[in-house]
Amino acid sequence: MIKKIVGITCDVKGKFYESEIAYSEKVIKSGGVPFYLPMVNDKRNILKVISCIDSLIVTGSRDIDPAFYGQKKSKLINSLDKRRTLSEILYINYAIKLKKRILGICGGMQLINVVLGGSLHQDIKLCVPGANSHSNGTRHKISIKSDSILYEIFRNKSAIVNSYHHQSIDTLGKSLIVVAQSKDKTIEAFESKSKRILGLQWHPELSNKEFELNFFKWLIMENK
Repeated sequence: MIKKIVGITCDVKGKFYESEIAYSEKVIKSGGVPFYLPMVNDKRNILKVISCIDSLIVTGSRDIDPAFYGQKKSKLINSLDKRRTLSEILYINYAIKLKKRILGICGGMQLINVVLGGSLHQDIKLCVPGANSHSNGTRHKISIKSDSILYEIFRNKSAIVNSYHHQSIDTLGKSLIVVAQSKDKTIEAFESKSKRILGLQWHPELSNKEFELNFFKWLIMENK
């Protein structure tokens, strides 16, 4: 049996190295072959790369430049990596075009939303009065919508997840459906109407819970 190849976007400056090792470990445990994607901005090369993989993980990253969703940068924006963002935008667009399954995690989820025309809260505390803390590994409860990929994985209408972000989704991108929220209404997960895109605001690769492996197993399932 030929194993599925899972493309993984990555951070070349080393900040998220530990997390990226965890992505590959989860893919291997799920029966797939991890392949770290080169950071290039040439459309022809990216199309060739996407054509060679079966599915895509868009990983956590630095903040996304607000210019990509039509806003000016606030003082609370952390470090940016525009080169990586531009590369990932191309990977996402071609993966969608070629109908690959896509899993967006944390900043990857946010970027998918932006690519599909959505916007972000540049800083949760600044933009959402009364919002809970969502950074530094805080664990909190989420509510899960039934009849969703997420519910099929958790088999529960609620779950406890980790949290490492200071930004969140504001307006939702086209063809996306909210499938999980925290108590303060922060969007914690979405999926596409096609069921080929799944976005998670938390980091399942850092969890040792066996059922969170199912997100990576979902990636290597046959597309329907």
